[in-house]
Amino acid sequence: MENNIIIAGISGQDGYFLTKKLKQKKLKIIGLSRKKRPYGDANLILKTNYKESHLIKIIKKFKPSIIFNFAGESNPQTSWQNPLDKQNSITRVNLNFINAILKTNKKIKYFHASTSEIFASSKNRISEKNLYLPINPYGCFKLCAHLTLDVYRKKYKLFLVNGILFNHESVKKGKKFLSSTIIDAAKKIKKGLKKKLILQTPYPIRDFAHAEDTINAIYKIMMLKKPQDFVISGGNIYSVRKLAEKIFLKFNINKNKIFYKTKSKISDIKIGNTSKLKKLTGWKPKYTKEKFIDKIINDK
Repeated sequence: MENNIIIAGISGQDGYFLTKKLKQKKLKIIGLSRKKRPYGDANLILKTNYKESHLIKIIKKFKPSIIFNFAGESNPQTSWQNPLDKQNSITRVNLNFINAILKTNKKIKYFHASTSEIFASSKNRISEKNLYLPINPYGCFKLCAHLTLDVYRKKYKLFLVNGILFNHESVKKGKKFLSSTIIDAAKKIKKGLKKKLILQTPYPIRDFAHAEDTINAIYKIMMLKKPQDFVISGGNIYSVRKLAEKIFLKFNINKNKIFYKTKSKISDIKIGNTSKLKKLTGWKPKYTKEKFIDKIINDK
């Protein structure tokens, strides 16, 4: 098998940071994207529709040792719009990759980006064994893909991994996501281009990581001898209110410029338990507390 790696969803945040890491390892990276003019720093970037037949052709040609799948819908809120399209981008693409591996080379390692959105809200730290209870179409579709991978792994003894990703941020994060929205508003307020930031609600609590730390965890997981699912979170725990106020403080902007559409309090807490990840891989996050906030604001 050649020393080639395939990254699906190459043009997103995770594709960017994984490409950066793997290039340091002198690996050849083939990026996949639906975009007409995909971009990135891979050795080769291919446009694909992610149909099984096309994936089989790509795998036969490039003979990858590992496939990372970051393709598909990644925003829980926008998944309510055209949910059938979003479902197809998650569940079918995942199954197409697994079937393509079955029909080409069963020794290929495969990573699927699962999500904390498959779980119910919990005041306790969430581990790989927690109750599944998604509350949006995105979480439902990801759970389907997550469970599909599990049954194929057991039946065919394949090296298939669900990385259960909690919120992970960077300057490469899409503009519709929370941290990017807050930082963008702070910059515009500082320049006098905007007067205030309006967010949906102050109460949800999330466990944040920097994307670089998340990718480092993913890499370590895929170097293990046995395929297992892992919770990946960074331990930077903030409510929406606290995160917004922390970022505004860094810009020296009064927190009174932050407003919320609704203040109805609902229990919405997701904090990761990474004890299994740390025990089996030795991973620990580099960017925590103030380092995390500084990194997502100032990183280039």
